[in-house]
Amino acid sequence: MVLENVDQIFLLANPRRESERLNRLLPHLIEKGIPKDKITMSGPTWGDELTSEEIFQYYDPFCRKELPVFTFKARCLSRGEISLVLNFIWGAQEACRRGYKTVVFLESDVFLRDDFISRLDTIIGYDREWDYISLGEGVRTRPTNCDISQFGPTKLYEPPHQFVYRCTDSMVFKVSYLQRILQTMRPFRECLDWELNIQNMHHKGISLWADPPLVEQGTCCGRLETTLTS
Repeated sequence: MVLENVDQIFLLANPRRESERLNRLLPHLIEKGIPKDKITMSGPTWGDELTSEEIFQYYDPFCRKELPVFTFKARCLSRGEISLVLNFIWGAQEACRRGYKTVVFLESDVFLRDDFISRLDTIIGYDREWDYISLGEGVRTRPTNCDISQFGPTKLYEPPHQFVYRCTDSMVFKVSYLQRILQTMRPFRECLDWELNIQNMHHKGISLWADPPLVEQGTCCGRLETTLTS
């Protein structure tokens, strides 16, 4: 199997500061059948290396005064959380610049199931409209009325609520949707998952959850320690 329906996979990882994670992740992706030429690093920034000028060029904790603050962190994001949003923005811009149609974003702590590629190609190939698909169960959240088994066919479900970004460890996007959210994502106020929730509500994105999940988040499941500490 090849990734027939995906143009590129963007890794939200910094090659210099996350070398240990990438030493695990890159062979893992290749083992699952992802070609090297379909992998792009999307981690040009790192939290403790950001200057105040760089941060406040994109991050404004007091923007969108007409909207409620969704998380307690919004007024005081850490440099690591800010860096993650900036790295996502860089990848989204690059996907638009290259003229891609469909892309995947993965964080550095993901573990893919063995049949990741075949299941991903199947769900993306469905004759169904969507802008964003969540591939992992994030913080142990799954769709309503899904089959509890991890071995049944992966299907696409409507999220049970409007906060569709349960986590950002594994995401599929139509690039036409990324083009829309990039117009309103700067300045940002929230950490990445909640910022994308705001953008999705604003642009009325069509979001779906894949289940059984295709990806496990290593940090959430206790396999790896978080790197968002700075």
